[in-house]
Amino acid sequence: MVKKINVSCDSLEWLYSQDWEYHDYGDCKRHLQVIFPYRRQWSNDEKFPLILFIPGSVWYKQEMYNDITKLTKLAERGFAVVSMEYRESTIAKFPAQVEDVSNAIDFLLGKAEQFHFDMNRVFLMGNSSGGHIAMMAVLLNANGLCKPFPKVQGVICECGSTDLLVCAKAPLEPWMKKRPSADLLGVDCIETNEKLARAASCQMYINEEVALPRILLLHSDNDPIVSVENSRILHDKLESTNHKVYYYELQNNDAHCGPIYFCNQVLDIIENFINEK
Repeated sequence: MVKKINVSCDSLEWLYSQDWEYHDYGDCKRHLQVIFPYRRQWSNDEKFPLILFIPGSVWYKQEMYNDITKLTKLAERGFAVVSMEYRESTIAKFPAQVEDVSNAIDFLLGKAEQFHFDMNRVFLMGNSSGGHIAMMAVLLNANGLCKPFPKVQGVICECGSTDLLVCAKAPLEPWMKKRPSADLLGVDCIETNEKLARAASCQMYINEEVALPRILLLHSDNDPIVSVENSRILHDKLESTNHKVYYYELQNNDAHCGPIYFCNQVLDIIENFINEK
């Protein structure tokens, strides 16, 4: 017996295209992983908000394919998502990673029509060290201290290591010979290079005069890798200087990155943040 059913489905689907080279630095090439919208026939000039995702890796070499399945959950909410490979600290010291953000956005501007990106609705998103890079890119750009890139509409910073001196208070992991932040700055020790560490942290670039996009912070209150104090301090600084900031603390939770940041409740928060008028 043949069973007939009536089905309906939006013709939109999301495709994944890997390893787009966005910049050749001579000694290394950096790539993007692209999740983009597709229809067989586009009825209108549809464009989708773009999330440029900067993965955490303690500023070392990133595993660029591990997060793809999680990032598709953001695509299913109606956003194009591009995951960005940046130069690790062992080959380029800070602020090279901010330059990478600028170069990635330049490249995506040239691909916007092909991939139906709305470049007027670009959001930076990062977790852990990627959250640090996302925040520092926006702050240095706003202060005219890096290669300029078009204004982004918002930053989503998850469990971000946004204050290197706060991070330096945490016990050193057994497998680490020295702090990853020291490698990032090209020094032997963070504690004896406070001035340099502050210059690579967020607070000193935030004041009432600088124009910043809206910012969403998320952090587990018992994060064992990056102290929640990073986000608490950053939130208080942004709020006290009259910037638009939203902060959600995941209560009684010891996750650092991972699936909880892609659960429906968190995705709802991110979706509402991006769609805010």
